[in-house]
Amino acid sequence: MSYDFSLDQTCAHYVSEEAVYVSPGRRIIRPKRPIAAENSVKVRLDGAIDVPSYGSQIPATMKGTKRGPFTVTSSATSLLRVKVSQGAWQDLVFPVSNAMDPRYAVTLFNQGLSGIKAALEDGTIRIETLDKGRQASLFIAQESTAASIFGFPVNREWRGQDLIPGWTLVTDLASVVEDRPTQRNIVFDYPLKQEQSVAEISYTTALQECRRCGGIGVENDWRYDVKGNPITVENEDLLLQELQKMVLTVRGSNPFHNWIGTSLVDAIGQKLGQQSVVQTLTLADITQAFKRFQSIKKGQEKVQEITDREFPYRLLGVNFTQHPTDPSILYIDLSVQNRSQQAIKLTRGLRLPHNLEIK
Repeated sequence: MSYDFSLDQTCAHYVSEEAVYVSPGRRIIRPKRPIAAENSVKVRLDGAIDVPSYGSQIPATMKGTKRGPFTVTSSATSLLRVKVSQGAWQDLVFPVSNAMDPRYAVTLFNQGLSGIKAALEDGTIRIETLDKGRQASLFIAQESTAASIFGFPVNREWRGQDLIPGWTLVTDLASVVEDRPTQRNIVFDYPLKQEQSVAEISYTTALQECRRCGGIGVENDWRYDVKGNPITVENEDLLLQELQKMVLTVRGSNPFHNWIGTSLVDAIGQKLGQQSVVQTLTLADITQAFKRFQSIKKGQEKVQEITDREFPYRLLGVNFTQHPTDPSILYIDLSVQNRSQQAIKLTRGLRLPHNLEIK
């Protein structure tokens, strides 16, 4: 039984990590293709910072200067009064202890104060707010007698920061054209701090603007399973894939196997009436390609097992259909029968690149 790597895939029209410069005003990113779905957009700045639509913020963070274990000598030195953001004052009273385990101290912080998260960092206590951005803050009152135990300064406020502003998709009115999807730009709420930023953006674009499939909805590329092994095709799937290679390839484009392919692409944009010369010649071309395909499979069968399900036994029919409004698109319906008497159908659209003129 023979096999081949699976190539034929439905195109997701996904643009991955397209590199573009942020505009001189430091607010606008202009994608090279129209964005089809807002929830598909991902923005990364300067190769390192992922920026969600609500922006990138950091919490207010306070770190002690003393390492544990911690000693609380008496109830007179056990009070910590904290204000988190715009909330009410919170009092945390520590038990008297000669050598308080730092992990236990972290637990007391997390259980006794709301709106914060405490953790150990190099033996010291690190506290950060659950809120992020400029609205987040931490303040330790002057009367906090336990502050010196952990090395926290009193009567000081720590604030969060807005590192990168949020963004929205805004229609580019200058690019609105009737025969193509609307262009939308990524616009930040206010200018970035960085003078020159490079953005890597990922998004789903429209079918007719997709450079991966050329607007036909199908791309050819290898795929891998969860173990990293290439996905392969056999039997009917192999027959269908080999048939696509034989019929849809431009003959002569493969210098090592110039017998593969047809002149089907040359028919795109020409009149294909039922009695037209173009259709007759194209049909004859495909018939000859199918016979070459059969001959190759017969030769392969002499040295390798070929199953009846993958052998091209008979060409049943070929039909061409032109796009009703776009002459650069041609649809082909082709049916063959394998040696197991099973009908295999190939339906595919072909499209000329936009930079080629139709003659």
